[in-house]
Amino acid sequence: MSRVAARRFFRHGLLPQLLVFEAVARLGSVTRAAEELHLAQPTVSLQLKKLAETLEVTLFEQRGRRLHLTGAGQQLRETCSELMHCLARAEEKLTAWRKPKQERLSLAAEPESRAVAARLLAGFCSRHPGVQGSLHIGERAELLTRLASGADDVYLFGLDVEGLPDEQRWSLTHPKGRPLSEAAALFFREALRLDAGSAPAKNAAATEKEEGWKSPGSTTPPQT
Repeated sequence: MSRVAARRFFRHGLLPQLLVFEAVARLGSVTRAAEELHLAQPTVSLQLKKLAETLEVTLFEQRGRRLHLTGAGQQLRETCSELMHCLARAEEKLTAWRKPKQERLSLAAEPESRAVAARLLAGFCSRHPGVQGSLHIGERAELLTRLASGADDVYLFGLDVEGLPDEQRWSLTHPKGRPLSEAAALFFREALRLDAGSAPAKNAAATEKEEGWKSPGSTTPPQT
């Protein structure tokens, strides 16, 4: 194909139009394609119209309540399939060149629980190098204020329970009313060992020192 003949395929917006066409051709319905692509039906119809005008061919014909591909439409659908495979291969090749997404995890703890908090956070970050952790130490009144405002992801409070070993005198909680981030949810599960019965491989690699944290206690902070 000459460069002049191929210019129509480099027009702005053609790729989204081809993706819309592929969905309509595969599903046989503008409505279903609009639902899959999270677009309004008039937008899908307009994209199809623009694509047909750009390529100067008729892509669909109406038969009853369904759309059927014309000969040109069938040829374009095969080309779109090749294009989707090409884009998938490009995505696979480029993945190795992308920097890993850096997740953040903010943990807040009382001064009495500093050692436990630091140990839990360090262990978690060592098992998950893609997470950048931070630790804030503050008195209980400050932490309760931060908890109410959702300033941190997870909070560790000390427990005053007679007879409970020092290494287990702590409680985890998190701000209510908002979903936990992926890193925070994973930290919460690993710290409390809620998934001990079906722990994934990265949990099973816990060191002997970490085994002491299997039953840390409550998930609700003590009242003031």
